[in-house]
Amino acid sequence: MAANLLRVRLATHGMAIAQTLLWASLYYSFPAMLLTWHLQLSWSIADVSLAFTIALVASALCSPFIGRLIDKGFGPQVLSLSALLGGLALLAVSQVEHLWQFYGAWLMLGCASAGCLYEPCFAFLTRYRGSDAKSAITKVTLYAGFAGTVSFPLCHYLVGLVGWRATSVSLALIVIFIATPLLFSCAKLIQGAQRSLLSQAKTRLTSTPSKGVSHSLKSAIFWLIAMAFSLSALNHTVLVNFLLPSMHAINFTPNDAVLVMAMIGPMQVVGRIAMMSVDKRLSNTVITMLCFGSLLVAASLLWRLSTSQQVIWLFVVLQGSAYGVTSILRPVLTKQLLGKESFGAISGLLAVPYLLASASAPFLGAYAWQVNQQQGIFSLVSLSAGLGFVAMAACCLQQAAKTTNYQKLTAKPK
Repeated sequence: MAANLLRVRLATHGMAIAQTLLWASLYYSFPAMLLTWHLQLSWSIADVSLAFTIALVASALCSPFIGRLIDKGFGPQVLSLSALLGGLALLAVSQVEHLWQFYGAWLMLGCASAGCLYEPCFAFLTRYRGSDAKSAITKVTLYAGFAGTVSFPLCHYLVGLVGWRATSVSLALIVIFIATPLLFSCAKLIQGAQRSLLSQAKTRLTSTPSKGVSHSLKSAIFWLIAMAFSLSALNHTVLVNFLLPSMHAINFTPNDAVLVMAMIGPMQVVGRIAMMSVDKRLSNTVITMLCFGSLLVAASLLWRLSTSQQVIWLFVVLQGSAYGVTSILRPVLTKQLLGKESFGAISGLLAVPYLLASASAPFLGAYAWQVNQQQGIFSLVSLSAGLGFVAMAACCLQQAAKTTNYQKLTAKPK
């Protein structure tokens, strides 16, 4: 048993490495090479950016189907084949000559991302790591939190050395020959070891998807979770896209503005480490409410930037660390509040509004900027943070009332 547990832990670290490579190649390569495509292919930034929106929408539409496959026990196959498809999509990107081909390649890449990035990985770990799922997910996010740190300098160096086409091929080879086999072998090991550790594992690992999904869809908690985390995605994605021009409009120096953007990613990792230090003392719901409260406070700080630029550093700490922790809490809280039955399918359904919110963020942000520049952006960020906080508070109150009613019904008469 001890040997099995050791192998599972090592395999979890292997999955974390694979996720880091996948995020660096399939996700962060887009912003890392966006300007290169714009300049060398003579496409507008808006036209190029639309490819990323197409990828996110495709990912959202594929997520429920992917979740059901993971529920049926096909996790290792789904994760590895999706990663392989992502690698092939990057090869396709390297060969594009026309904009429609570029869109087609990123459509394929979006479908691949639905089956190999955080959402399916977390669903798989939640299914097979049981009570250890939260610590396993935390390990994965600690590694993958540095994917952007890997991707931006790597793409910058390779583009300058061999050009963007060869860079896309290089990333594809990393995905196909390193990330894909590593993901498959580690997932297969975790699946096999956990089945051997659990008694009556076959019964536990073959739940009927339809029952759990239909029950969850009738629950107010499901919709409140979907609303809260989707609003957090909208909040953060708008900031990632429009904080830099907003700081420029308030006369931040270019060096300070770039440093602020560079620090948001590391703050996500800091937040996850901080969560690990209080994990035993605070419940998941309390930590979640603290995160959504931090996003709301961070949004309020933006309004003070025109008079006190130093406030931006407190904003970076609150925004980065809170959003970094929510990526862990989303699957953990979903399992806690909605149960583990059909978790993959439920998680896939919750990913749809989350990813669509991320996809809509550039357009909503562009409209807000057109209406009132940085003030419009700050308004959109504040509104999404406030509504997200309210939705999560309502979710926690709903669960508390449900728990209280259950305790009353099961209490033994004195």
